[in-house]
Amino acid sequence: MKYLGVDFGVKKIGLASGDDETGLAFPMGNIDGGVKAISTILNRARDEGAEALVIGLPIPDAHHTETQLKLTKQFVRDVQAATPMPIFVVDEQFTSAEARRLQQEYDSDMPEDAWAAKIILQAFLDGDVELTVDTAKRRTE
Repeated sequence: MKYLGVDFGVKKIGLASGDDETGLAFPMGNIDGGVKAISTILNRARDEGAEALVIGLPIPDAHHTETQLKLTKQFVRDVQAATPMPIFVVDEQFTSAEARRLQQEYDSDMPEDAWAAKIILQAFLDGDVELTVDTAKRRTE
């Protein structure tokens, strides 16, 4: 199965593609956030042959806020309402820092958000446990 990975942001959204066959995810670039974002994502998914979406959820901790989680949950619900395509969500903790590291390591012009989407999708492909939008909550560890 082919997937489109999504790193949601209000202003910009990172995208990545990957599949079960290779088990690899690749950054694809950014799109603008806003009112056209969902239709743009669904069009990109169609163009890439993606059969499901994998969206990162910012579980509140030292790096993410409850507001970010609330906005992302609403985004996921809006995407769910716009498509019958399966949608998976995974914890995106530390993706920004890892994305910056990969960007530097590969001396890449690819936007940080696209690298973050790649990390989110790769975690899913690697079998890391996915969440549901309703089970995402503040860590109490």
